[in-house]
Amino acid sequence: METAVVLPLFVFLILGVLQLGLMHQARLLTKYAAYKAVRTGSLRSASVSEMEHAAVAVMLPMLGKRSSGAGSIEYVRSVGSGQEFATKWNELKNNQMAETDLKNVEVTICGPTQEDVGSGGGELDFDDPSVATSGDWRQSMRTKLRVQVTFNYRLVIPFADWVIYQAARGREIGMHLRMGKVKAAEQAKVSKRKFGSKNKGENPYESAASRGIYIAPIRATYTMRMQSNLVADDDIPARNECIFPFAY
Repeated sequence: METAVVLPLFVFLILGVLQLGLMHQARLLTKYAAYKAVRTGSLRSASVSEMEHAAVAVMLPMLGKRSSGAGSIEYVRSVGSGQEFATKWNELKNNQMAETDLKNVEVTICGPTQEDVGSGGGELDFDDPSVATSGDWRQSMRTKLRVQVTFNYRLVIPFADWVIYQAARGREIGMHLRMGKVKAAEQAKVSKRKFGSKNKGENPYESAASRGIYIAPIRATYTMRMQSNLVADDDIPARNECIFPFAY
């Protein structure tokens, strides 16, 4: 009787420690990926695609694939040489997570926004003294690129993946929605704004979990002054949509 009660907890303790250790490694790499992404963006006019490529290159050792066939499992190949890096990069450079609608790594520009840059379009000179030395602090932030990197980490340890995912899933819900009941229509509206119209308002993490794929989003932010002209194009958001917004 004692064994039947204690053994599942003991097994979870071992598997949970392994999974949490891997998640800690992923968190450290995500912080570095945020630095590499914002550095690339500062040199490449805040191009989101360029920043995501830089972040994927950093996260490559953590990216895995799902084996084919019945009873498939998630596995991660190591990157111990230049050849292994090149092989894995060619397989995963499209940044699309298999069997889901999610990217492996997503970059969100927290600022500057279209409101900060202005509606006139064109370019904003990164080294314009009138901006960089402006007495208005918010005005001077126009040439500082602020990004958030989200690494969609696929939990790879069986049993621990389900337990950890179910324990953490509430963090994806806005703070103001965690207490009381929420109308289905309102929740769908929030999900659609957050995850895009292609998911028809469906939470892609919940959709993947229903098929036994448990994903934990790990986020990090970084700020760096622009070293190239900021182009007021589609990559510059209308407003700050980061999960952890920068306060002004």
